[in-house]
Amino acid sequence: MDKQKIGMFQLFTLIVLFELGSALVLGVGLEANKDAWIALFMGTICGIGLFFFYSTLYKLSGEGASFLQMWQAGFGRQLGKLITFFYIAYFLYISMRVTADFAFFINEYLLLTLQDWIIKLTILLLTAYVCYLGIETIGRSAEILFMIMMFFILFIIFCVLFQEEFHLNRLRPILENGWGPIFKTVFPQILTFPFGECVVFLCLFQFVQKFPAFIKKGWIAILISGLVLIIVAILNIGVLTVDIAKSFAFPFIKTIEHIHFLNFLRHLELLAVVVFIIGGFIKILIFFYASITGLAELFHVTSYQKLIIPVMMVVYFVSVFFMKNFIIHIYIGLKIIPFSLHLLFQGIAPLVLLIILYMRWLWCKKDEA
Repeated sequence: MDKQKIGMFQLFTLIVLFELGSALVLGVGLEANKDAWIALFMGTICGIGLFFFYSTLYKLSGEGASFLQMWQAGFGRQLGKLITFFYIAYFLYISMRVTADFAFFINEYLLLTLQDWIIKLTILLLTAYVCYLGIETIGRSAEILFMIMMFFILFIIFCVLFQEEFHLNRLRPILENGWGPIFKTVFPQILTFPFGECVVFLCLFQFVQKFPAFIKKGWIAILISGLVLIIVAILNIGVLTVDIAKSFAFPFIKTIEHIHFLNFLRHLELLAVVVFIIGGFIKILIFFYASITGLAELFHVTSYQKLIIPVMMVVYFVSVFFMKNFIIHIYIGLKIIPFSLHLLFQGIAPLVLLIILYMRWLWCKKDEA
């Protein structure tokens, strides 16, 4: 296992970059139409709740516990191993999906003629290299990338707000279709993507210095991520209108294409491309790192680095040969996976474990008394 450690701010930046990831450009929440910002606000509140839920779960497992040890504490040695294996498969599958998102996006807006297998191979080789260097390198990289990403996002938001095409009245009337579409958008879509995917950080909490202190401040990372997504949703609707925004796979890019600040500053969509590359890379990296470190412990591999290339090749080939159609890819991601996978791995299984660990904690307190 990797014995390196990361600081609280490094984990903070990792969470923000991870949460924004592909959600920033995909137009999350637009299923609620003009009330997308309300759905995202509610989703952010739920996301903060999920953060405390996962933090409490890890705390009950014992500080310093690995992901495998956490499940074994609740379900025993053998069943804990089986559950951990399924989680690793789940994390790898999500990393494949984000890799496909990355390739689709780059093909659409940056390298139009480049084969997608080259894009996927490039990002996975970079991911493998950073994973090989360890969690400390991941943490230090996140600090730098966080500063770059937030500067670009704030600059883009500032520019869009001063565009003639931006009209806040396009968000009216509020609650035109009632609360029904909002609740359907929040649950399970926004709750599971992007906020519920934070379940993967249960694998990284063991590497954090002073984790109990981090719990008190870590929720702010979820809040910042949610606020950025809310603002982006408002900008998308305010510039494009909700119907046009919903017609694009990556509406944020189309919104930025309208920027012509002071009549000379144009083509800022390249900044959005950089933002997506940063967020997408971090998201793939975290899922991949959690998977290989989990596999190393599960199968008693002395060094997780030995698994990097074999696991990378599995992710690569599945992503290349089974994730070619963007329409099907998005449909599966938004309509099928939230119910078939996300609810189980992000909510049901952790909740059952939390109940078991909490009952055990109460029993121990009773014995001590």
